[in-house]
Amino acid sequence: MFPRIVTTKRQEKTYRYLAVVESYRENGKIKQRQIGNLGNIDQYSEAEILSVINKLREFLHDNSTGTIHDITKHGDKYFGIPYVMNFFWQQFGLSEFISNALKDRNIEVDVDLCAKLLVINRLMAPSSKLSASYWAKDVYLPELEDVEPPEVHQLYRAMDYLMEIKDDLERFLYHRLTDLFSLKLTLVFYDLTSSYFEGTHCSLAKHGYSRDHRPDRLQINIGLMVTPEGLPIAHQVFEGNTPDKMTVVDSLQTLKQRFQVQECVFVGDRGMITMENLAAIQEAGYKYILGFHKRGRDMSDYLLANYQNLEEYQTVYDGDEDQLMYREVSLPETKDQGESEEGLLQLKERLQKEEASRRGRKLTAKGVMLKVAEILKAKHTERFFEVNYDGAKELIYRLNQAVIDKESLRDGKFLIKTNAGLPAVEVIQGYKNLMMVENAFREIKNLVQLRPIYHYNDRRVRAHVLICVLAYLFEQWLAVLYRRHIDGETMKAKAISDPQERDQALAKLYSQRKTGRRILRELERINATDQTFVDKRIYSIPVLDKVQTKLLNILQVPLPPKVIVRN
Repeated sequence: MFPRIVTTKRQEKTYRYLAVVESYRENGKIKQRQIGNLGNIDQYSEAEILSVINKLREFLHDNSTGTIHDITKHGDKYFGIPYVMNFFWQQFGLSEFISNALKDRNIEVDVDLCAKLLVINRLMAPSSKLSASYWAKDVYLPELEDVEPPEVHQLYRAMDYLMEIKDDLERFLYHRLTDLFSLKLTLVFYDLTSSYFEGTHCSLAKHGYSRDHRPDRLQINIGLMVTPEGLPIAHQVFEGNTPDKMTVVDSLQTLKQRFQVQECVFVGDRGMITMENLAAIQEAGYKYILGFHKRGRDMSDYLLANYQNLEEYQTVYDGDEDQLMYREVSLPETKDQGESEEGLLQLKERLQKEEASRRGRKLTAKGVMLKVAEILKAKHTERFFEVNYDGAKELIYRLNQAVIDKESLRDGKFLIKTNAGLPAVEVIQGYKNLMMVENAFREIKNLVQLRPIYHYNDRRVRAHVLICVLAYLFEQWLAVLYRRHIDGETMKAKAISDPQERDQALAKLYSQRKTGRRILRELERINATDQTFVDKRIYSIPVLDKVQTKLLNILQVPLPPKVIVRN
């Protein structure tokens, strides 16, 4: 028995009737006959038809299909980011790796689930481990169905186990990433940053050179190596008073022994240059591209003073189509930027205002000089001024013209030392790309929120940094996949013969570029609704908009099902 629309035509007008039809067998043949007629269907509204259906269900005691009145909503869960991260977690083979790495241990904690949750938490709602344990109740992951999320002590234990396999984990991820991208590592970018502490009991925490401008706080130093596309492959946590140059050897050992990289170019900033480090880099069989000091070195003074004629320089365009001028000499080279004349004028105005504000007020000469020193140091311009205070009313200062003239030689220039044997434009681009490490540190500190660090146990501090670096790895992975797609489309657009059409296509592609953080924001808008429908507990996934659908297609992540039936 089934419904059927029967049409009848009268005086050029067509009428539609809803009939109930049944099939029957007669003399071995299947026939159909009409057993009921519900009238002209066009005369009924959709609500009236649904009402008839519901009445029939009540008559038949049938509850199998359900209506909107049979839906009970229990709340929403975060779905988009956990869904995508879980996909890549499995694609990388992390669950299998963690299981195999700890298989000989008697472990009562689900290390894989805890690690995954902590990484997702850093990407979505960076918080303390205690807060993360509560936050996990609102996250959709298949492993969390019908079980309680890990408690805070389980998260801590999982962090301890992760640190036991940290080196193996980094090596595994390095080889997995190179396999997925079919690439050979030819450039490695390395830099160091610091991060200060809230507490005082961590033995790693020391006073040192603070890149956070918080010399009053204890800190740790973090060395990070990234690929040319900005993917972090290894990191090391050092005591807070460890100089940059003392961390290079550990990094070289990581490349040579753990990753078995036989040939590559080591790219670092000027703090890495020592005779010992240059010897260690060459002993490892690597080339180098290193920034060279522009100040305080006889060699830099010689280069800047003797190679001022820009007509003798060559012009190149880097990947961003920025114009650069360079000159190669058979000597070392470097980076930095001097103070501009405009900056000096602004500072002079600050000093004049400070002088005016002090008139008529009783301050000691020491107090005034300390304030002036504070202003100059904040601007990194103390060497440009000679300042005196007569102890009465007048603040006397003058520009140190000799220093300014010398500094003008450095303005807008950087020096690089290399033995890589690469074309100059590749050396310049390679060194400029060192900023990717700085971007990584910025993301880890600000968006993944490395700080505040409340742990005091050395192992937990290192594990916290590991979780943050893993979170950044996934964020950058999304950015790399998306960027590669846009770059491919850009190459096609550049091949368009019509100039106007080509420019329009390129402008459209430029507007579509997204950072990893922007991609995460798009994914964060996708939630799953937990509900009961006809005695079944399900998650309902909303229809994705065009942007979300295109994003998942570019990332090659399968579109989620519309409905997920809970166990």
